[in-house]
Formats: sequence, C-alpha cells, structure tokens
Amino acid sequence: MICSVLSVCFGDLRAQADEKLSIKSTSPIKAAADRYKPRPKFIVFEVESLGKFNVNALSDLAGNASARVRENLVRQVKVKFPIILKEGLNVIGGVDYRHEQFKFDMASEPDYPLFQRFEDKPLKRISTNFYLKKTLKNKRFVFAYLNNSLNSDVPQFNNFEDQLKASVSFIYGKQANPNKQIGYGVSFGYDLGQPSVFPLFIYNHDFSLHWGLQLLLPKSAQLRYSPSNSMHFYAITELKGASYHIQGDVLNGFDQLEFRRSSVRFNLRVEHEIYDWLWFGVTAGYRVPINIFLSEPRKNRRDSLVEVDAQSIQYYNFSIFIVPPTKLYNRAKGSG
Repeated sequence: MICSVLSVCFGDLRAQADEKLSIKSTSPIKAAADRYKPRPKFIVFEVESLGKFNVNALSDLAGNASARVRENLVRQVKVKFPIILKEGLNVIGGVDYRHEQFKFDMASEPDYPLFQRFEDKPLKRISTNFYLKKTLKNKRFVFAYLNNSLNSDVPQFNNFEDQLKASVSFIYGKQANPNKQIGYGVSFGYDLGQPSVFPLFIYNHDFSLHWGLQLLLPKSAQLRYSPSNSMHFYAITELKGASYHIQGDVLNGFDQLEFRRSSVRFNLRVEHEIYDWLWFGVTAGYRVPINIFLSEPRKNRRDSLVEVDAQSIQYYNFSIFIVPPTKLYNRAKGSG
C-alpha cells in the first residue's frame, strides 16, 4: 500500500524532472512514458476466500484441539481521498472496513472455546490512514504513513486503548531520475503479529514502458508487467500481520485477550479496465503462516495462552475498484 501511494505522490516529481529535460507535456515521448503506469485506486470493494485448511490449537490452559477451517471469508472496503495536493506537498487520507468470518468443522473438541468464539463473532477492523509526502531540495523527499485502527471481534469505544492499533512508517529518499526512487526509513506496526520496529528500504523503478519494480523491504516486493494501459499483471511477495482485541469470556479467568498472527503471502494478480474509471482485479495466492497465538493484552508470544499451528493454503481475491478518469488524472499531473 505504501509503495502504491508513493507512486501516486511521485507524479509531481516526475513532472518536474521532465521539465528539466525540456520535454513538453504534450510530447509523445512523455505520453508513452506515462502510458502503462497504473492509476491510483480511490474506492475498492474486495472479497477474499481461503481454501479449506487444518489448524491445531495447543494450550496448557484450555487443552489441545484440532479442526478444519472450511470457510475463511474476508470482505473489505477501502476509500482514499486527497486532502492536500500541491507542489511540494501531498497529503492523502483513507478509511477502511474489514470483516473476516470463520467456519469450522471436523473439530476434535466441538466445544473448544477458540473455535466457538471465532465462528460466533467475526473479526472486524475499522481504520483511518494518512499519507504525507514532502519534496525537499536536491530531489530529496520525506514520506510518512500513519494508520489507526480499531481491531476487535466487537469494536466499541469501551476499552478503546486495547482495541486501538497504530502503525507508523517514515522514509527519507531521493528521486534518482524520473522513473527511479531510492530511500530508507523505519516502521512500527503489527506485521509480525505483535508490536515491532524494523528498518525499511525502498526502491521503485519503472525500467521500461512495460515493466516496473517496487520494493519496500522487508514488507513487500512487487514486479509489474503492463502490456497496455488497460491491463496490469503483478507478482507480489508480502509480509502481513495483525492483532485483534478479543473481549468476553473466551478462556476461563480472562475477559480480555489479544489474537495475533502474521504470514508471508505469494501471489499473482491481474487488473483490467472495465470502463475508463472502473476496473476489476483477480488474485491467486499462497499463504504461509509465521505465527498465530492468543495472549493477554501487551504480552508477546513467549507468554501465549494458546498457540495455533495453521496449514499453508491457497487463497483467491476478487476486487472492483474506481480510479480517476484518464483526462482528470492527466490534468492533475500536468500532462493533459
């Protein structure tokens, strides 16, 4: 997500570089250079489904149990909107809602509390996002990302501090040329399931009219091939994690718990234009869990109450999304 927003924010940097090269905005060279780059997504509706997979829950407190997840369905809505778009400063906001549902069968212990709770109450996330890019002298830039979300099976304003999960990233970089950015920074978030801080390295390079590479290491790596301006193919590897506040009596003696998880995902994606501003995307991927566990709030994996061993599994994602019309997008970049 950070890389995709950066690619949008860097539009004005590319335009400035083009001016220094004395290429007019109406030049066919510039039109060709911009032709195959994806436009930013403003509104996204998506559904994701995982195949059936087995899980084993291990706990000294609740005992051990196994089951099959026969349905793991995710529905999500994302909205982005510009707040400030001017020379040298871009600020973009966003809101998301995510709903994840589980259905179990073949449980060795039909009354096992973790399986019962997740089937009765889906996981929900309500979040706000802010992206800021500031252009500095000598083609330097700074980029900041802030996410605040309420993650819970029952989001509410009670126990607000326990439900609130914040993620922050900061990057300092350089526009090496009109089609290449390099930077480094630091990130705090829940990509490993529990709060963690790690360094970031960013490398974005559109190295031909058809091919582009976006690296945000260690979070994601994306290779893009665009045969035309109405179709894009992606090969993506990404680290994804989250932490959810679980309220109520799940385990005896604990009325508040944290469900933490992380995984590495490998996927292939295609996006195709339906109409100028309306697109669809289809993803086929493979998820490899890193860690999944249940613990008390503000405790880590060493203090877990339940550890879950989940099978690696394929998944599929379908999305419909809205992008700015071509004329409006080109006008905003100063190329229309």
